[in-house]
Amino acid sequence: MTNTNKTNQKNNVIWILAIGFTTLILTVSLLSSTSSLVVNSYAQNEKVQNLTETNIPKVLPLIRGFADGNEVFYITTEVSDKTLANYLSNLTNSRVVYTPALKYAPAQSLANIYEFTNGVKGSGPEGFQPNVADSQPGDNNYSPLWKVNLVTWNNDITPRELTSEADILKALKNNELTIKPTDIIVNCPFVQWKDGSLKVRENKTLNDDTPYGGGQVLEIDTKKMQVTFVAHRGFAPDGSTIYYIATDASIKKVADDLGVIFVNKTGLTLKSGSSSDLYVFTNGIKGTGPMGFQASIASTNVGDEAYSPLWRIQTAAWNDPMQAPFLTSLNEITEHAKQGHLTTEIAGVVVNCPFVEP
Repeated sequence: MTNTNKTNQKNNVIWILAIGFTTLILTVSLLSSTSSLVVNSYAQNEKVQNLTETNIPKVLPLIRGFADGNEVFYITTEVSDKTLANYLSNLTNSRVVYTPALKYAPAQSLANIYEFTNGVKGSGPEGFQPNVADSQPGDNNYSPLWKVNLVTWNNDITPRELTSEADILKALKNNELTIKPTDIIVNCPFVQWKDGSLKVRENKTLNDDTPYGGGQVLEIDTKKMQVTFVAHRGFAPDGSTIYYIATDASIKKVADDLGVIFVNKTGLTLKSGSSSDLYVFTNGIKGTGPMGFQASIASTNVGDEAYSPLWRIQTAAWNDPMQAPFLTSLNEITEHAKQGHLTTEIAGVVVNCPFVEP
């Protein structure tokens, strides 16, 4: 073979390799482009809720009390007695909802609160010393659901301020006062207590894309005696807009994710008439719901006989998330479940989410 032929053969090999390499690059590039198109196509098809004012600030009055000898601050949002609900609404200049369903809370889910009917003048609901709770967050027996006990000093005793259940029971033993248990249940979640408080958000800017978790409070001001919550938009059974806050949950992981108090005792309300269903979407349309999807839908509303702030969470999962419509009512959930489009399931957690006025 001549040198010229060898050179031509070498050039042909190089040319073939070059074509092959170029083809490989084009193929990889095409595959990469196709992959990008698929991703972009999915992103373009992903549905996002078109909802405004999904998170708004809500200021509620703080109430001062005592627990274990320490100063505490709490809110009152619901009461099982209509007369007391109206009285507290006027006293605090903030709506306290008459909630008869709270009467069905199991005894084991409750804590005790002591309300004074006479004695030392103060900021208590009857004009005397502040209420005394039997526990605070972190205690095993803490619950935001309080059974009201009326404390009355005996006539021949000089009243003094008591700051713990132990002090009250000691005074009872010494025949200094009487305690009258009632059947009234109040929902009074703690906001601040010794060495702790509800988690305050680091980012206090609220918009329609603000994530649900990371804390439910914007500010706690014990001088002005007010707390600013994040109020989340959702839907009542009839599709009307409601707003609610979150204060505690019966499962620790859920409580930690939301930035609220873990309260094991409220889990005992799960199978009782004191809790009510709240539907939380776990897939489908992206949004500001607890799981990052569309806003939640409640099964009851303020004014309903069965309304309760103790929400028995029902997960709602679409069988085909890409085809999920935006729902706003309980009837729509029921209909889609009947048609096999949607599956609902009890999550086994109770979250305390009082409805508030916007």
